[in-house]
Amino acid sequence: MSKTYGVGIAGLGTVGSGFLKQLKNFKTHSQKTANINVIKIAVKNLRKKRSLSVKSLPLTTDTMSLATNDNIDILIELIGGSKGIAYKVVKKALQNNKHVITANKALLAVHGNELSKIAEQNNVCLNYEAAIAGGIPIVKAVRENLRLNKINKIYGILNGTCNYILTKMENNAGDFKNVLNDAQKKGFAELDPTFDIQGIDAAHKITLLSSIAFDIPVNFKATFIEGITKIDKYDFVFAKELGYSIKLLSVASKKLSKIEQRVHPCFVKLKSDIAKVSNEINAVVVNDLVIGKNIFEGPGAGAGPTGASVMSDLMDIIRGTYNYPLGVSMKKRKKLKIQKIDDLSFPYYLRITAKDKAGVMAKISKALSKRKISIESIIQKPSKRSNFAEIILITHTVKESSLLSSIKQIKRLPEVSSSVKFIRIEDSL
Repeated sequence: MSKTYGVGIAGLGTVGSGFLKQLKNFKTHSQKTANINVIKIAVKNLRKKRSLSVKSLPLTTDTMSLATNDNIDILIELIGGSKGIAYKVVKKALQNNKHVITANKALLAVHGNELSKIAEQNNVCLNYEAAIAGGIPIVKAVRENLRLNKINKIYGILNGTCNYILTKMENNAGDFKNVLNDAQKKGFAELDPTFDIQGIDAAHKITLLSSIAFDIPVNFKATFIEGITKIDKYDFVFAKELGYSIKLLSVASKKLSKIEQRVHPCFVKLKSDIAKVSNEINAVVVNDLVIGKNIFEGPGAGAGPTGASVMSDLMDIIRGTYNYPLGVSMKKRKKLKIQKIDDLSFPYYLRITAKDKAGVMAKISKALSKRKISIESIIQKPSKRSNFAEIILITHTVKESSLLSSIKQIKRLPEVSSSVKFIRIEDSL
């Protein structure tokens, strides 16, 4: 007779409810229903109204008991957060030889090395397909398949909230604040959207993908993070005129023994695949030396997609599929240098608000040429400020530290307002 697995679930929010619906559907159509028994479901509030009936569910408020219950073989952690009860219950469960499934990218981005080591030592699974890009099976693809093809770059749109906001702004649906309010009303943004709009959520995800793609330790602190709050509708107007869209990109790449891990807004060509990814959809592109380019696209959040990913992780455990949490053993992971953003080079979009008078452009050009920054194209438009103009420059590729030095000098010009904006350009995507 096949083994019966006892499951404990920590958290019954959107993802937890989606998973239970997936599990019910599985039991309805599968002849192996006896293989999975939900032993306990830990919730913070027993009286909270939920999207599904809880009358027959084995609820408890004692979350830590899931890690010590002898009848539970698999803990599914769906609480969220990098510390507190989520961290404690996952760590304890792994120490007690229980398999763990989590949708918690923040937890793994901060504690992934420690938790992976414990899982390895106890020969149990630590699966997290639902933690990155919702219903897209990107963890499985990178960890089990494509990493053997010598991946050299992973990039994409890993936050649906930001992509929804930027899509609406590009389509003239309003300024940042108005579109964010709309996203919150429609459930595409949290009441506190900080982690999303500041790029932190996407940074958690690309940090993990970088680790499993390049066999390096998880290093969230080394990931460069810049959000979308400084982008306005005029940037989209200028971008379109120049043949670009604006996306919040997450990028991890490897060149020789150096790694890039970064999240920031980018100009991307309008005709590129990534520019066509709209609204709350996620997309991940994997470049390797064998296949070339693989594109994964789909819903990045929600009860259905994320619950399906949790279900997929559960099926792997039941089938006896075991993988090192980060692709290879912690002992074999390589400590490679992660480059600082100042040392990287890009073409740039520069937007300078300056007095509309003769000689200003010459002073700006001098500040750029002093650091050998050449200009590819220039557009000048009237500013909403009286007697001022918007000067739009596209530079050739230059080291970021050089650009920042030039911007400091440009800001000191008496004709230039304090507003000097730059956005990196990814022309090669």
